[in-house]
Amino acid sequence: MNLNEAKQKFSELLLNTKAESREDLINFLKNSEEIEDFISDSHVQILESISEQLRSVVPCSGVLQSESIVNLDDPQTEHIDAFLFPDDVLDDFCDEGKMSRHYCSNCGSKKTQKLDLVSHSFSVWELKWLFTKILPPLANKVIMDVGSRLGCVLYAAAEYTNASKIIGVELNPDFCALQNSIIEQYNYDKIEVIQADIRTQDQLLKSCDVVILNNVFEHFQSPEDQAKCWDVIFGSLRRKGQVIVTVPSLQESLDELKGQLPDNWVSEIEWELDEELVPDECDLESLKSVHLYQVL
Repeated sequence: MNLNEAKQKFSELLLNTKAESREDLINFLKNSEEIEDFISDSHVQILESISEQLRSVVPCSGVLQSESIVNLDDPQTEHIDAFLFPDDVLDDFCDEGKMSRHYCSNCGSKKTQKLDLVSHSFSVWELKWLFTKILPPLANKVIMDVGSRLGCVLYAAAEYTNASKIIGVELNPDFCALQNSIIEQYNYDKIEVIQADIRTQDQLLKSCDVVILNNVFEHFQSPEDQAKCWDVIFGSLRRKGQVIVTVPSLQESLDELKGQLPDNWVSEIEWELDEELVPDECDLESLKSVHLYQVL
């Protein structure tokens, strides 16, 4: 049933409802927690549908042959994209022997250690938590995801916010093509994908209200290039009130480069994580690694 058919059915339902009950029905639709839960779940269903679609064309690592990842061949590290492959899918893979969460530290023995699992995307449920629990309301705001890759942040922003514009900046043309195919299919008319190096987008950075940086430079560039990217970020995000979302924290990223945050540039926005309310589908440690900052 498409939207026009649904509207027709709803009109018929209202006409067939007793006049004295129509107001109660409308109030139910406006205020019911059941309806809110259904709407929320529908966003998850759409994102999961996109995830399943992309799984058929992207490796489970979320890494394309056309890109270069630092330490991709490290035997102690497994790249598994959390948006493409949630934990229940990974568990099935392990049960079927298609992958393991452990590596052998002494080949041929039972002496094993846990793999360091690296994801370059948020999971579906982490995205829901980010846009409904962590970030402030984003109506009429401009959101940018730096290094948008599969576009999952962009799709979630389109589903959960009333942002006026959602921008992905991605250097890899294959990822840009994937994103644009999803944008066209789902009619995400507020999303724009720009194929570019973020170092050339200082003016665009200045215009954005929220900038998301999820493990954006660490695994993809040399320390020298990472430092140059951060210099552009520092110099461009100077408008008071701009919000920056990072994983890991800014200081952690800079510590790896032996760099320092500019003085009086940002203040961290504290947000509360009520662990009892976090659904099982969310990885607590991943949520704890999300940091918010506001430009001073």
